[in-house]
Amino acid sequence: MNNLDNDDDRFRPARLPVRVVASAVEAILREGDNGVGRPVVVAPLDPLTAKDHRAIVAEARAEAAQAEAEAEELLAGDPAAFGWLSWFAGPLAGALLLGGFGVLGLFLYSQVLTILANIAVQPPWAQIAGYVGLGILAAAVLFAMLRFGLLYAKLRRNKQLRLAGLEELQARTRLRHLAAGKIDEARTLLTAYVTTFPMTTERDRKRLRKVGFTDEASAKLKLAQRDLTDAAALGSSVEWFEQFRSRFQTELDAVAEERIRYWANRAMLVTAASPNNLVDSVATLYFSFALLQDLCVVYNLRAGRTGTAVLLGRVFFNAYLAGQMNDLEGLIEQQADHAFDQAFQMVGIGVSSGIAGKFLGKVGAKATTGYLNRLLLMRLGRYSCRLLRPTK
Repeated sequence: MNNLDNDDDRFRPARLPVRVVASAVEAILREGDNGVGRPVVVAPLDPLTAKDHRAIVAEARAEAAQAEAEAEELLAGDPAAFGWLSWFAGPLAGALLLGGFGVLGLFLYSQVLTILANIAVQPPWAQIAGYVGLGILAAAVLFAMLRFGLLYAKLRRNKQLRLAGLEELQARTRLRHLAAGKIDEARTLLTAYVTTFPMTTERDRKRLRKVGFTDEASAKLKLAQRDLTDAAALGSSVEWFEQFRSRFQTELDAVAEERIRYWANRAMLVTAASPNNLVDSVATLYFSFALLQDLCVVYNLRAGRTGTAVLLGRVFFNAYLAGQMNDLEGLIEQQADHAFDQAFQMVGIGVSSGIAGKFLGKVGAKATTGYLNRLLLMRLGRYSCRLLRPTK
């Protein structure tokens, strides 16, 4: 019997210490299980305090502000075209304006003193003609600047809209809730611009004809204005923006391009025929301000503060460059004179080759400098259009 009991003991499980059993049970317990198979009951949370509520509201506002800033960054235009230097656009524009005005002022001052000294040694009739000519040049530039300034002050500042940014904003899931509001805001702003574009009175139409609008272009613009201001004609904002750019802004761009060529060609002819550097600079100033005025009339907008400073800085610097092309003109004349002289000698013209070579060299040099001034005015006009376009 004892042996049987001993044999039965062999089949009984070994008794483990209590600590080992407890550690094994804890190892296989699931999270939230108290060991009996029932989940642990979580204690009720304390109510939010005023401090907690303020922290949650502040965090929500910070996230909303971050989303708004990201949306504004996507929609921001490039008014001063400084690219990655946009943080310093204001100071750079001010420096450009001040530098261009200072350099041009010093140059004109020295040129006027030189011309006055030359006029003083001329006969009385030549002195009177010289003084009258200087007065006419100064009056023309002051008149162009004053007329441009008065018109510029009356126009509404351009808040350029970046339609590509609106599309990208709508594509981003996190910012999609802002896209609808921004699109509606952009459409409202452009609708107001189209509605208030001056084409109703005879005075407005005469003003548009003066800056290059033909009757056909005015009719297309009037038709586009009627369709764009009709809420039932175009439903979706995407279609509305497309129609605005293809039918309204494109017409403005075409007229602006023709106006740029108009003034650039006249600047080329006048500077090519001008007798000295002062006339080149003054003529470039006059044509630049006349061009800017016409472009502002075409778009019925003006640039912002930074863009205006950049434009004026470019105007003054271009006028200075126009007055400094005499050195380049002399070099071109010398090279052209030599080239024409060699060409005449090769074809057997030797008696009058020197005179003809000098004449053709002078004409070629003046034509080259005139064409360079044309390029400067074309660049100024196209840059101005970038700032004055309603959409980008």
